[in-house]
Amino acid sequence: MCHDVQRLIIDFTSIPFTPDWVADLQYVPQPLDKVGELCGFDGNGHHVHKGVLTRCKWTYNDIKKQGVLKNLYSSMSPYKDYDLVVAGHSLGGGCAQVLSLMLRPSFPSLRCYAFEPPGCIFDDVLSEDCKEWITSIVLHEDVVPRVTQPNLESLRDEFFDVVARIKVPKSKAFHDVRTPCPESHLASRNAKVMCPKSQIEPDTEFYTKVQEFRKERAMKNQSGAIAVKLYIPGNIIYLVDTMGDGKKYVPYWASRYEFNQVILSGRMLADHSMPPLVDILRTLNLDDVHEEHTWHIPDQEIEEDDVEVRLVVPFSFPHGMEPLLLVGLAVAATIMALISNQGCRYVDRSSVIYPIDGEPYNGFGLRAGLWSYSLAECIDGESCDTDDISENISNLVSSDYCQPYTDNLFQPNSYWKAARSFGSLSALFGLIGIVLFSISTCTKLKRKRWYLTCVIYLGATLFQGLQFCKYRALDMCMMCS
Repeated sequence: MCHDVQRLIIDFTSIPFTPDWVADLQYVPQPLDKVGELCGFDGNGHHVHKGVLTRCKWTYNDIKKQGVLKNLYSSMSPYKDYDLVVAGHSLGGGCAQVLSLMLRPSFPSLRCYAFEPPGCIFDDVLSEDCKEWITSIVLHEDVVPRVTQPNLESLRDEFFDVVARIKVPKSKAFHDVRTPCPESHLASRNAKVMCPKSQIEPDTEFYTKVQEFRKERAMKNQSGAIAVKLYIPGNIIYLVDTMGDGKKYVPYWASRYEFNQVILSGRMLADHSMPPLVDILRTLNLDDVHEEHTWHIPDQEIEEDDVEVRLVVPFSFPHGMEPLLLVGLAVAATIMALISNQGCRYVDRSSVIYPIDGEPYNGFGLRAGLWSYSLAECIDGESCDTDDISENISNLVSSDYCQPYTDNLFQPNSYWKAARSFGSLSALFGLIGIVLFSISTCTKLKRKRWYLTCVIYLGATLFQGLQFCKYRALDMCMMCS
């Protein structure tokens, strides 16, 4: 029990972990008729989690027996004007929700904050009615808010189907499961171990017993209190890891119908830890929670296989702003490479003629590129048709116009051909890399594709270097000639 500014907080975050699972799995719906009569609310027709209700009865009676709230809100207490807040984490969050329902008739201004509570606390109607005072917070793939009877039975049925689909000895299947497998090989490995769901042999002893068991459970679920579905009550803030690396979370108002399956992942237990949740909440502005997004899956059985859906959101930057910077650098490098390849000034040489008699004068220069060269032109339109060679040369200047080579004028040697090939490959690899970098700003690329992108750019760099070497060799040859 602690106090804050104008608030008294009942905290349920210190309940031991191991007994929590025992209580969590007692998810049989319990009627609230008698509890409502004792606490002063209408519990007729409503149900609650049995394990949580058992603990809250004990807590409610102990608080009443010890006179804790009676003393805190007496006329002589300095806390008499404080609002009451009930908070808890995990099973403590479920207890906080049920206890807030039991205490609210006596404390109308009561508020409840449940962090990662079990996913089956109140029935559908009661879960909606308590939005006025209960706020639940769920972190990404946390398993506890998804521990419900329908979810666990669905997981059980999927497991039975997987066992029935195994077409190799169970020892080999167990060995394959324990052996690490790259995601790219997962589908092919599963195809060797399991047959498609449509090819399950229905006449085997195992599958016959599975079908009988399912029919028996279905009949029990359709009758009695167990047919009542329980949900996470109140307003639900769902913290979604948008990057998948635990660094950036986005909160939005979720529907209680959204947590309708157990997500098997490596972080399903880690996401339930309280310290990381506290650090995440300190970095978020919960006043800017996104609108509710309701995914309500009907109870009918879906026979079709699941299809992976990929969403491409332009400029969503799933990897941060680094890919955008790389795209800019890659575009600049490609433009420079194209200019150097298409220009005619990559090789620029001048000459000086020293005649036996007379003063030295500038001779014809050389300006050439891979695909074009520059011509000489007269200065200021003067005539260049004199008999004096030195005068003709002095009236000429290299033109800025690049003219492509013709077959009858120029036959490229091996250096020239190699430089052209490496230049073309460098530009091609650079453009492919730009495309991959551009895609990475819209959708999350896997590690293998990042490796491929790096290899492509290393190839472009290598070809650019080889092009420069061939250019240099060509330049030296021209100087020698």
